[in-house]
Amino acid sequence: MSTTNIALHAGRRRLKDNTPVPVVNSSAHVALTESRLGTRASRLLVTHVNKVELDDELVSLNEYVLTDLAHAVMLTRTGIFDAHHGRGIIQALLDLRSGNTAAMLACDPEVGTLGLQIEQYLERVLGPHGRDIQRARSRIDQKATNWRLVNRASLTEVIDELIRLGVEILAAAERNAGALMPGYTHLQHSQPTTIDHYLNAHYWAVSRSVDRLLNAYDRLNLSPLGGAAYSGTSWPISRIETAAYLGFDRPIPNARDAGLASLDMGAELASVLAATLSTISRLASDLNYWSSSEVGLVCIDASLCGTSSMMPQKRNPMVLERIRGLAGAAVGWAASQLGVMHTATSTDVDQAYIHNLLPGQCAETVGAIGLLREVIATVVFDVPNMRISAGKHWSTASALADSLVGSHCLSFREAHEIVAHLVATHEKAGVPGGELRDELIENITLKTYSASELRTILDPEAFVSSRTSSGGTSLAERNALANAASADLEDKKRSLQSRIHHIAEGLERLLKDAQSLTSIMNAATDPPPDAPS
Repeated sequence: MSTTNIALHAGRRRLKDNTPVPVVNSSAHVALTESRLGTRASRLLVTHVNKVELDDELVSLNEYVLTDLAHAVMLTRTGIFDAHHGRGIIQALLDLRSGNTAAMLACDPEVGTLGLQIEQYLERVLGPHGRDIQRARSRIDQKATNWRLVNRASLTEVIDELIRLGVEILAAAERNAGALMPGYTHLQHSQPTTIDHYLNAHYWAVSRSVDRLLNAYDRLNLSPLGGAAYSGTSWPISRIETAAYLGFDRPIPNARDAGLASLDMGAELASVLAATLSTISRLASDLNYWSSSEVGLVCIDASLCGTSSMMPQKRNPMVLERIRGLAGAAVGWAASQLGVMHTATSTDVDQAYIHNLLPGQCAETVGAIGLLREVIATVVFDVPNMRISAGKHWSTASALADSLVGSHCLSFREAHEIVAHLVATHEKAGVPGGELRDELIENITLKTYSASELRTILDPEAFVSSRTSSGGTSLAERNALANAASADLEDKKRSLQSRIHHIAEGLERLLKDAQSLTSIMNAATDPPPDAPS
């Protein structure tokens, strides 16, 4: 006996004194669990299982309605639903989507998942036939589809914000092109570079993050709908059609994998989010260090800083600390997703019965990227002091070693030792780092250079200009890097926009087909204008 018949049968029962049992709503049906198990769900189960799942699903309320609409249109176009039946369900779903969806559903956790809430709404509007929306599918493929839709939307926002960060990085590089700055390894001066070369390097790190996100997006953007309960269905459905309506690239090939596929995708998405935050945290950490009182090479805009509740002089770059802190916390995101994958006996409910944290994690990632984007757009580099710092602490010593190799036929290791001894001699004499004293030049080979020749070799601007290898700091190479980054950025924009356009096209076709079906069916069933009412 169907759950609807059970409900109607229950409404006809009488009490022992032959008094009819009151029927509050004759079209209401009992919960699935009550029908199967003969008892109402425990309040604990409703609170700590049903409500947890339902609250997460309500985040993707619009996606759930669209999934049902795509399914109903497909069932009608394939003839699985007859014309009248299909028109009613399609129109009810269009009305649900255009109205106050949440209020119209009035969700009750005791009913169950969002799919069941919509099913109950359709029953209220259309009677028992409204519940036929579940024909040829399972909660498994339905939920997996909506899980992918809501996470696809969240991931799109991350990619878009990361591309916008790339725009600001390249703009800041252009504004500061050619400005010298110190390069660091181990927090020690290594070799001088330029601000634009430094920022260009971080652009390529952002670019790789975009690539990882786009690759994850493409694996995510496959449709589980129609996989049903692992084995497919005997109904002649078109999975390709529903996939296209919902903006997916194609259906997931294997019906069983369609339901379980969401598990590994959660771990992948969490991993790429963590990698993205780790990448931008490197730039945030550098800026945080350079803005410190001791270094003072950059100034973070006041609107992005906080102050102390006690120390009135403080100017704290709090946004950078937020980025760094979130990057650390994100390390655990993938671990928590991996924890629900378990073994071959696991099912999709492992994922369903915990909170879907990915939309929130995407939102936090978007926020962190946005903060860094604003920092880069407004940061002020102390160019004069960066130029001075770039030439300090013997940062150009490797240029002198290269010169010894080229002009005196020494091995690089021999030249390295000669220059290392020169640096050590100056340090022992207490000479400020980078200041060359003629009287402290002891090596015979070094004495073959004049003082002016040595200073030219050690000049930071000359050093930067001499790095002519591919990707180096010379003007020609920096220009080539800037042009390559600009072209890469435009390619990233096109890649994202093509995916967004694909989704929009699918939605447009879905709504057009839905309206067409309801219009045709209404015309077929409505009386002619001159017919008597």
